Amino acid sequence: MRILSAVTPTSEQLKILGDSRPGFRLIRGAAGSGKTTTSLLRLKQLCSSRLARRSRLGVEDPVRVLVLAYNTTLQSYISELAASQVPTAKGLLLDVSTFGKWAKGLVGNVDLLDRDTVDRMLKPLLGPVVPEHTGIDFWIDEVEYVLSRFLFEDLSSYLTTRRDGRGNSPRVERPLRQRLLDEVIAPYQERKVDRGVVDWNDLAATAIDAEGPAYDVVIVDEAQDFSANQIRAVLAHLAKHSSTTFVLDAVQRIYPRYFTWAEVGISLRPQMIYRLTQNHRNTAAIANFALPLVAGLPVEDDGSLPDFSVCVVKDGRRPKVVAGRYSQQLDYMLDDLIKNVDLTNESVGILQPRGGKWFDYARAELRRRGIPFCELQRQGAWPAGPANVGLSTIHSAKGLEFDHVFLPGLNQEVTPHGEGEGDASLHQLRRLLAMAVGRARSSVIAGYKPGEESSLISLLEPDTYDLVDLQ
Repeated sequence: MRILSAVTPTSEQLKILGDSRPGFRLIRGAAGSGKTTTSLLRLKQLCSSRLARRSRLGVEDPVRVLVLAYNTTLQSYISELAASQVPTAKGLLLDVSTFGKWAKGLVGNVDLLDRDTVDRMLKPLLGPVVPEHTGIDFWIDEVEYVLSRFLFEDLSSYLTTRRDGRGNSPRVERPLRQRLLDEVIAPYQERKVDRGVVDWNDLAATAIDAEGPAYDVVIVDEAQDFSANQIRAVLAHLAKHSSTTFVLDAVQRIYPRYFTWAEVGISLRPQMIYRLTQNHRNTAAIANFALPLVAGLPVEDDGSLPDFSVCVVKDGRRPKVVAGRYSQQLDYMLDDLIKNVDLTNESVGILQPRGGKWFDYARAELRRRGIPFCELQRQGAWPAGPANVGLSTIHSAKGLEFDHVFLPGLNQEVTPHGEGEGDASLHQLRRLLAMAVGRARSSVIAGYKPGEESSLISLLEPDTYDLVDLQ
């Protein structure tokens, strides 16, 4: 599967690369602004400067470098990029990992609960506590938000802390927060102890105090989807005079993990913060198509809305939205692929809200047409074959990029959310779809079944795309 090639740094990136001082750095930028490219260039530069310092001072200890990605797909992609762009050197120990894999290495063998098991444990506890008219998934996410933001001994802070990043609906007033702590979270924690199991939030909290190496250089990509406790764990394993870089865009946050830098112990001054403003990936047409999905959402200090006025590539194909049965949508997209895509030099991402059986027709049709493809989600290594068509859930495509993006099956069934104004689930879905659109360099085709379309479709501005009726 095709990956990014080495690039010449832009003027914006050169400013960041010239800053090799120890301490924390924050790199902000919207989709397409070159955040991953910048993090790799910074990785290469910091490795070189640290190795030169090691040689100059005659230090025997190796330079330890940690690069963290938020999921396995992005980790394998960055590993492949790092292998091609950061040369190996004696005295350099480079670890590219997901947070989960890295934390498990620190903590040791633990019986880690999967999401389905966590859901089964929480639902009976939540049932008597939460309002009946609200979706249970929102409240499972609320528990995740609490346990990922606050340490166990500080859970009471949830009662008074602003719930930024969780939307305005449903409202969670203090009495309900207290009940969640007492009647849901406390018994849930006790049941895990009784069973001798831990969840992902326990893993992060345990990693804070675990013994492990101290890192000289740390880069956290897509940091907006790391939790406060995950960041605390990273900070606990920094060497003296280390360089730590967080690369993020809060507009693309797709998990309920808001926190402030101050609460995890990081004090940021203006000279420690860089913002990438130009869009080097998307055409103006693609950025303009994505903008309505996130317009009006809380941007937060670390967020950047896509800006079609700063796209380096001004021209390009107008995105298309196709209306028809799923099979019609995909057939139209694959016909377009055969007609307009050079699979020797271009890549295609077929992205859907859900995986598993939802990809069965796509797999069968690609095989029938003789189009080589690969699976991208949950792959420990980036696909090395010639196939330049990748299948992925939208979640797993975060941080990747493709020349062309197909988004079939955007129906309400797979994008459910609440109805209240400021609904947190709807905010999350809007960011998710905007992120998916932002993966594309040259073209985007989205699809839905009339009468069953996702409410997200209504947010798109008709003058930013061509509508194709397949019925």
